[in-house]
Amino acid sequence: MIADNQAHNQEANELVSRIEQRAIQIFKFTEDPGEKRNTVSGFRKFSTLVDEFHQAAEVAEGRLSVLRTGRRDELRRYVAQMRAKILKMEIDVKQTYLENLIEARSALPYGAREFFASRLKRLEELSTLLIDGPEADGTADTLLGHMRKMLQHLMDQAPQLEVFERDPDWRPPQRSAPPPVVKPSAGAAPAPRRGAAQPVKAEIKPIRLTGRDEWGRVFLDRGSFDQMTLACRARGITMDQVASKLGITRVALTLILNGQDPIQRNMLDVLHRVINNYNAHTGEMG
Repeated sequence: MIADNQAHNQEANELVSRIEQRAIQIFKFTEDPGEKRNTVSGFRKFSTLVDEFHQAAEVAEGRLSVLRTGRRDELRRYVAQMRAKILKMEIDVKQTYLENLIEARSALPYGAREFFASRLKRLEELSTLLIDGPEADGTADTLLGHMRKMLQHLMDQAPQLEVFERDPDWRPPQRSAPPPVVKPSAGAAPAPRRGAAQPVKAEIKPIRLTGRDEWGRVFLDRGSFDQMTLACRARGITMDQVASKLGITRVALTLILNGQDPIQRNMLDVLHRVINNYNAHTGEMG
């Protein structure tokens, strides 16, 4: 029993230390005068740091609730206080980034629209967290509403990622009628055509997307979007159809395939079944 308690104490300390390290990274980033506050890349870097902190904090809170350690309640309160602090900083810094991006009026890079869409989704999560959070004094709704408008404005200005998919109305070009075939006389063996290429049916190979697994959620590797695009093209289906089968939006699927948003491990298995079990004859996806 004593050994178990010691092991649990050590694990609890490691969990909290991991969160503290991520929080320190965020503090250093926000205090660094060299970090530009009017670029999409800077905004993306800050958002990644914050997302990774919250993911680690969620894992720690869940694990601390079952560890047998006398400091469990104390550590859980400490983690909650850190999350509240980072949450307040997240709101303030994001507002500054959005205002600076709009004021700069510089050309936004490809992929910015999808990135801002993911931040808009994150904003809805913040509105839920702030019900009992540090900004629950009535000002949160006003502030978040202002940030929503800024994000929507930037999304309208940002270029959309190019999607190389076959148009649903695409039809193969009409070809002229082939010349008439001259039948050989009875008993004569047909002469083989030299150099005639035999039609080869394209093989549709199954795909397997890989990525970084973090506690049951997978951040897909770069190139997953291209893999899925080629797989859809080979099967004559669209990303919209795949997203619909998964029960998510096309934008959400794009963010997942670009490694910006994680996908649950079980949903990744479903995605593989959907694309690899596609039946070209019936049009049914697995």
